[in-house]
Amino acid sequence: MDAEVESPRSPVGIYVVVGLLVVILLAAGGAGIWMLWSRFAPAEEQAEQGELAEAGDPGPVTPVEMPVADPTEARRERMRQRYRPGPYVETVGLLPGGTSDLRRMAADHRGGRTIDNPWIVVGGELRAGAAPIDGRAGAPGIRLRESSGRQVVVPGTPSSVPVDTSAGTGSDGAVAGLYLEFVDYPGHFVLPAVVESELGTLRVAGVEEAEIQLGIDAPMLPNGQPAPAGKEIYATVRIAAVDTSGRTSAWVERQLRVMPTGTGDLEVTLSMTRSTDLDLYVVAPTGAVVYYGNTDEASGGQLDLDANAACSSNMGVDNEHIFWPPGRALAGTYQVRVANYESCIGGGPVVYRITVRNCGETAVFSGTFEGGGQSESCLEDPGANRGWCQRVVDFEVTPCE
Repeated sequence: MDAEVESPRSPVGIYVVVGLLVVILLAAGGAGIWMLWSRFAPAEEQAEQGELAEAGDPGPVTPVEMPVADPTEARRERMRQRYRPGPYVETVGLLPGGTSDLRRMAADHRGGRTIDNPWIVVGGELRAGAAPIDGRAGAPGIRLRESSGRQVVVPGTPSSVPVDTSAGTGSDGAVAGLYLEFVDYPGHFVLPAVVESELGTLRVAGVEEAEIQLGIDAPMLPNGQPAPAGKEIYATVRIAAVDTSGRTSAWVERQLRVMPTGTGDLEVTLSMTRSTDLDLYVVAPTGAVVYYGNTDEASGGQLDLDANAACSSNMGVDNEHIFWPPGRALAGTYQVRVANYESCIGGGPVVYRITVRNCGETAVFSGTFEGGGQSESCLEDPGANRGWCQRVVDFEVTPCE
């Protein structure tokens, strides 16, 4: 008798097929539940069930727009916190990038420097070629308010040239700005009548006591070569007024004397508007004071330029300079003071300016003295005194990067 063959429709086969289907459905349902739970369950609850798997593809992320801060302004704000001016002192300008900020300002707002020229005119644009002086009738007028002797320029320090201008007789003779040339140096500068700069609002036309701010990065000859060490440079700046129709005045000239001074990580320069005997003091973190009575301090501070001493020596220089050579300035708090030692101008008012160059940044402050002065050394903090010795600024020095 033949053996019986199990039919595919037998109960055992059906049970096997149904069992497989149930397993598949349960697995699919479990996966779906896991996906929903993974999406909506709190991270803490998921962590309780086990560590989260590392994400392979996080999927699209919606970006969040954040305000972008001006890095220069952020650096300037940090400077405001580190430079604390005295009670009678005005902060003229804070330049995180030093004199390079003055160049950047021109590049950002007026087309930039087109040729190589070491001079800086704050707020001005350097252009190639000679200035278009035309000499037509009806041109505006210009004069230098102070023109006796050579004006001293300390490298890296803004220097002021006072001018007055007047409108011409042309139909639209309003002064639009100035042209400046440095004789034998390439190119010319165009300076608008009113310009917002990092040294404040500069007004150069039709305003009493208007000033041009100019300077030089380093003692450079007209051929682009650096001046020999210790050698002064003599230069001439020519200035002309231009009106809205392009009429230009004749040139007026100011003789310049670029002084060779020491350079370093920290430099402090005193400039004064009149030839009188003001003295510069810088107090190091050790408490040592660098001044005319201590010109070479142990930590490296040196006074290498002294002006109008006793109204007889080095008259007309109108600048003093203290510096620490590279790598010598100690970290810590420094204090700058200025003293009115003796008036060489009959007790009349004098405006002074302090320029601090600190590890590539520049801070400029201004104050005023009047009266006969006091022939004493200002070796103690003057506090709120303003009569003969003033605290100009306390500031922090950190190692240069």
